[in-house]
Amino acid sequence: MSHDESRPVVVGVAGRHVVVLQYARQEAERAGCAITLVHAYTVPPSAMGNLYGLDVPEAYKAGGHEVLTEARHELTAMATTSPVHSVLVRGFAPAVLESESRKARLMVIGPDESKPWVARILEGRVARHLVDHAECPVAVVSDTWEPSRDASPVVVIIDDEPLAQGALAFAFGTAELRHVELRILHVAAKMQDEPDGEWSSMKWIVDTWQERFPDVRESSHIVTRDVHAEAVSAGNGAGLLVVGRSRCHGAGSLLGDSLARDIISVSDCPVVVVPSASAR
Repeated sequence: MSHDESRPVVVGVAGRHVVVLQYARQEAERAGCAITLVHAYTVPPSAMGNLYGLDVPEAYKAGGHEVLTEARHELTAMATTSPVHSVLVRGFAPAVLESESRKARLMVIGPDESKPWVARILEGRVARHLVDHAECPVAVVSDTWEPSRDASPVVVIIDDEPLAQGALAFAFGTAELRHVELRILHVAAKMQDEPDGEWSSMKWIVDTWQERFPDVRESSHIVTRDVHAEAVSAGNGAGLLVVGRSRCHGAGSLLGDSLARDIISVSDCPVVVVPSASAR
């Protein structure tokens, strides 16, 4: 994770998601940065104009302010030490949050399934869009997450070098901040016996990051088949699961971006999807 304190932890606020705010608070306080609460609202075309003297667009905007105010009150009740800012934007949530991700160190959201069905229809599948397109790491936090899980290992799943760099940077940095073990699952096309094989090259990359984070305890495991099953199993007992994402959305990647979405749908620990360019 980057240590640039000028870049905030951004929270996509869609409703009363206390665990999402709890997770964002902890990450912001660890990093020593601010929290930016972002809410996007839309006004259906059929609701435009005035209705019996009511300014409908203004009513939707006021509802958005209420959502943000409630989120700020939740953070105040948690006694956060991070500065808190709010952003209210009229627009579709996927596009609004993608734009906000360009200036964030981390984007924190809840899974799409936890949102009201009306919001899913109006805003599209927010988590799915951000996992594929956000410019910063995206943490999707399950409603079942508990802060005590942060003491459990960080697990990172990597395959080729472009994906590995961003994911490893984030995973090593997070493991250092949390003072926990880092477990690395390397997905290989096939087991390599030659000293200059695929894992030999990847081990050099891992060792390079280990040198930058000497206090992090690290262990590695090579996976050659049943990748999805291994990945989902790795999340059991983990405090955080980290997956890399290519800029070309899975082209040439053994993992493919669908893996992140599959993991998010079943994981009870937060899942962070990291763009390949997030190595800092």
